[in-house]
Amino acid sequence: MTNLSTASSAASSSPGALPRRRQAYAVLCVLFLFQTLNFFDKVVFGLSAVPMMKELSINPRTFGLIGSSFYLLFPVSGILVGLFVIGRVQVRWLLVILATIWSISQISVFFSSSVVALMICRVMLGLGEGPGLPSAFHASYDWFPSERRGIPGAVVLQGISFGLLVGSPALTYVIMRYGWHFAFLLCGLLGAAWIGIWLLVGDEGPYAHANHAAKEIGRDEPILAFRIPAKELWLNPTVLGVMIMSTAAYWVTGMAATWLPSYLQLGLGYKQVETGWILSAIYIFQSPLLLAGGKVTELLLRRGWTRRMCFGNGAAIVLVVCAAALQLATLIGGVPRLVLIAIAFAAPSLTTIVGPMTLGAIAPPAQRGSLIVVIYSANTFSALFSNAVVGWIVQMAGHDLAAGFAHAMTFTAGILLIGGLSAFALIFPDRTLSRFANLESSQASGKTLIANPDPVATL
Repeated sequence: MTNLSTASSAASSSPGALPRRRQAYAVLCVLFLFQTLNFFDKVVFGLSAVPMMKELSINPRTFGLIGSSFYLLFPVSGILVGLFVIGRVQVRWLLVILATIWSISQISVFFSSSVVALMICRVMLGLGEGPGLPSAFHASYDWFPSERRGIPGAVVLQGISFGLLVGSPALTYVIMRYGWHFAFLLCGLLGAAWIGIWLLVGDEGPYAHANHAAKEIGRDEPILAFRIPAKELWLNPTVLGVMIMSTAAYWVTGMAATWLPSYLQLGLGYKQVETGWILSAIYIFQSPLLLAGGKVTELLLRRGWTRRMCFGNGAAIVLVVCAAALQLATLIGGVPRLVLIAIAFAAPSLTTIVGPMTLGAIAPPAQRGSLIVVIYSANTFSALFSNAVVGWIVQMAGHDLAAGFAHAMTFTAGILLIGGLSAFALIFPDRTLSRFANLESSQASGKTLIANPDPVATL
């Protein structure tokens, strides 16, 4: 059977290939902006922390709870979208709905002046942002074959880096010049503008469904794809390894948006303007790191490296190094400390490239979207706890905020270590593919079992 690699080359020679290729990159650019605005919405809360706490008389523990409220429905909405919306609603309209929720919730903060109203707006924002990143991954994967998804995944993640790189100094300036309320208003208006751009560009790509890929290469019959029984799919060690790894990595991501600015200011003594530029420097570092990670992963796969080496061992090394860097950062000072903090907070996002690639390689196309969206939404439960736990640890230190933050970073390093060891012990994609390809239960149920048409999955 012709695989999607053949489909890709055949499609490239077809008359409509060039416009479709251009649209693929246009969609990728707009998804990049989608993630940029996503992190504008996240970082504005952390950057507003100090003036917000002063104006509303909020202590660190209460601020941590408000930060955690963002994640109250964040994973729930993502899981529900992955289970009941993906495959039934076009991803184009799904992203429009999500961006609309973002915009309304951010604009509402501009008119609020109480802790309760702020918390309601944060819960609403989390409801809309929960499925955001995995849905963007899924949307980008619709336009590229499996062996070429490393760079698109990295580009989508670049939106995070760019959002923090541009958002940190820009929103800091807005906060200092016009107040923190206006910064939230600006984020809401930018979200509304994005919706208009997406309606002009966004659409489902040729790899959205197997039969779409068949049409791309001029085949009349559909490219069949088996479905893995739910128990076998969701309880597979590789899938469980990705779950644990991604949860540990997101502990840092979710905590950083709320607490990293405060850590730099209250824990390490940097001024607010300095904090904005330090955050920008961290995400300047993250940007080429993610692109390099995606490109290297693609190259190694093409050169015959196993998915175990590229995905399982690669993710394990990244998280263990990040754990060590974060712990060392509590013991030294000066520029080396900032370098270690940059590694600890930027590098875990590399697992957000290899994780979805792992799931995309082992899952049939019909189940890929739900698997990615559900797992990369459920992992955000960790942020619900990380924000509250960091606030609790800092609060326990009393007036010694520096010690409180140091203890919180040590605890976070332990979480990263657990994620790294889990990736090393559980993620074996090639073994998983062999198991899925020989499932007798699928054949016994009367379903046609064939090799996954995805090129990477058939290597």
